[in-house]
Amino acid sequence: MSQNLSFWRKVVYVGIITSLLVPLFLLGRPTTTRGPGGVLAQLRAKHNLSQANLGDIDPASESMKLATLGLRGVAANLLWSKANEYKKTEDWDALSATLNQITKLQPNFISVWEFQAHNLSYNVSAEFDNYRHRYHWVKKGISFLQDGVRHNRDNPRLLHQIGWFMGQKFGRADEHVYFRRMFREDKDFHDEINRDVRVDEAVGFDGRPDNWLVGRLWYRRAYEAVEKGTPLKGKSPLVFRADGPMSFVNYAADIEEEGVLGDEALRAWQTARKGWEEFGRVQIPTSWGHSLRLGDLSTVNAEREALGKRIDELTGGLREQIRQEKIAKLSEPERQAVDLKREQLDGSNAQHYFQAQQKTAVAHREVADRTAPEIRQRATALAAKLEDRDTLATRIMNYRNIVNYDYWEIRCTAEATKAMVRAREFLYNGQKAYERTDPDLARKLYEQAWDQWAAVFREYPRLNDDLTADDLKDGLRRYRRLLLQLDQELPEKFPLREMLKRIDEKEPHLAPKPKPTAEIKADTGAKPATTPPATGAKSAPPTAKPAP
Repeated sequence: MSQNLSFWRKVVYVGIITSLLVPLFLLGRPTTTRGPGGVLAQLRAKHNLSQANLGDIDPASESMKLATLGLRGVAANLLWSKANEYKKTEDWDALSATLNQITKLQPNFISVWEFQAHNLSYNVSAEFDNYRHRYHWVKKGISFLQDGVRHNRDNPRLLHQIGWFMGQKFGRADEHVYFRRMFREDKDFHDEINRDVRVDEAVGFDGRPDNWLVGRLWYRRAYEAVEKGTPLKGKSPLVFRADGPMSFVNYAADIEEEGVLGDEALRAWQTARKGWEEFGRVQIPTSWGHSLRLGDLSTVNAEREALGKRIDELTGGLREQIRQEKIAKLSEPERQAVDLKREQLDGSNAQHYFQAQQKTAVAHREVADRTAPEIRQRATALAAKLEDRDTLATRIMNYRNIVNYDYWEIRCTAEATKAMVRAREFLYNGQKAYERTDPDLARKLYEQAWDQWAAVFREYPRLNDDLTADDLKDGLRRYRRLLLQLDQELPEKFPLREMLKRIDEKEPHLAPKPKPTAEIKADTGAKPATTPPATGAKSAPPTAKPAP
């Protein structure tokens, strides 16, 4: 009897196991040319989770995964620890080899691709003295990132990183003058890049690919990947979106510095302005759970003004009445400071002023709550809408400040004018005359430049800040040194005196010192120096086009 019971128990077990194989097969059936596969295969395809969907499959990588017998995660962690040790000891060769092994074990580990690319382009390249060798290793870092993109198809972080390396490493390195020229002439590298983006869409002023414009193509691919639904992880959506339009700005600024002026510079800045306007229309996800557009600020402010007028018309002078009631409760110092203007503030009254402003602020709901019962519901609805617009305007302003949106918007608008192009032409030609030791012509061109710049600042006063001062400081210092060589003083009505003052206050050790009287007499009749003083200004590349 017991033997029969044991037999039938085994039959039942086999039946249960067999019946379980059917749903497991339906769930795990792989994708084939005849069908989409089982439920799990379809889910992997839908969310791009399978290796085939993520990117290319590397046979060497798959062999290493099999060799680890299911412990590739453990092996990758051990190698990652080793990589950190090699980085601390600056053993770049061992670090490079270790990171390459990790990419074989975990080709979808994004941080490894970023880490190794930075290692090649920044750390290893810095080990060489020859700028050609450095350029070679910068390219290797970019090529490594391209390989990472092929293993992680449409990964926004890697696509964005290539754009950053193309622009910043070639365009902002100490050797950027040579790097930019070498990139334009590097046809083999262009052919390699063409596997992923069309460099013919990114030609510069000379008809050859420019690093900033090619970098923008990679940014564009990153944006398209996000728009198709690939999640952006580990990056601020705001900064992520700002780098693309800034490529146009950087390109326009660089070619002007290289002596490409006139209509070509004007077109470059017009393109930059369009790019910045497009950036203002992009929906930016926020940490508040909704999206906003940076360019909507003027529209939102107009809505706020219209709603404010409606609620004030509805409630009469109730808002001012409530404010006066709050002013009556202030302390005497606060009451004296409450109506001061910003330019009247100093150390004795600033604290009282801000305290008074905070205490006398009238919320929209306060006004609505004190209205007559018959209009309270309408006033409350208007107050709610106005508070919503106030909140949105504040958030847009916060995001605009992060990327300095207002400055670059005005800068692109101003630079795309003939007045600004002329100002830069005078400045560039003045610098060239200074380098040729033609002091009279240099002085004339510099002074024409300052007059033109002053006119631009009157038209666009927002530009008259530290960012623009940084662009002009080298020219201003050269001009002042020129006056010293000519034994002349700064003109009494010098149009950029306030800017020069700010520059000297920021870097007083770089301000030129006037010669002693005796030295000036001894130098009378001496020829100007044949070599201009070092200023730290960037050199123009051999391919730069002088202004007409």
